[in-house]
Amino acid sequence: MNDYKLRQDLIDNIISLILKYDLDGINIDFEYMHEEDKDLFSRFIIELQPRLNEIGKVLSVDVTAPDGSPEWSMCYDRHTIGKVADYIAFMAYDQHGEDSVEAGTNAGCDWVEANLDKFVGTQEEIEPSKIILGIPFYTRVWEITDDSLMKTAVDIKDLDEIIPEDASKTWDDELKQYVVEYTKDEVLHKVWLEDEKSISAKLDLVSEYELAGAGYWAKDREPNSIWNVISEKLGIE
Repeated sequence: MNDYKLRQDLIDNIISLILKYDLDGINIDFEYMHEEDKDLFSRFIIELQPRLNEIGKVLSVDVTAPDGSPEWSMCYDRHTIGKVADYIAFMAYDQHGEDSVEAGTNAGCDWVEANLDKFVGTQEEIEPSKIILGIPFYTRVWEITDDSLMKTAVDIKDLDEIIPEDASKTWDDELKQYVVEYTKDEVLHKVWLEDEKSISAKLDLVSEYELAGAGYWAKDREPNSIWNVISEKLGIE
């Protein structure tokens, strides 16, 4: 990002591959950048977009939730990216991620909505019609003891095999998720579920905020039944 020639070489390669494979466009997903390189990344997007416009291709750029850590959240100028790119994809997950020091949901609906308010409000001023809501097809199993906290990312299609049938299951109406607790090998396990009901609630935000649509991380980590919910909520086949 610091070198103009290298940025142009990268853009040339992107354009070449799009033309070679007749792609619709490209999604740019740069993560864990230095906060001080934020403007250089924006410059890269500003330089890339007109080249894509020339060949009639689409640019989307992934960003995280605002107001987080320097390398995870503060490294994006969302306002500028939102003005330049065709779409800005909000990766609405890892609310409590690998670096979290407390157990919690991967993507509570209240947290997702609060951040959407930042995207479309005066903080970022991005047109809702440009925003793609990223929805997780994974969650985490948390193992909690008095002196340790371990977490394991799991595909939501595998949850039925992981969670015991007699596990405690409680609905949290703010998160729009079931919270599951069970003990295994004398260790407390907690899971904030992503399932048809929680994903349906997130998809309601797409309609409520009149967003461009939804995206998902990642394909083949979900049960087939999820696509019935997506089809119904977004009115697509």
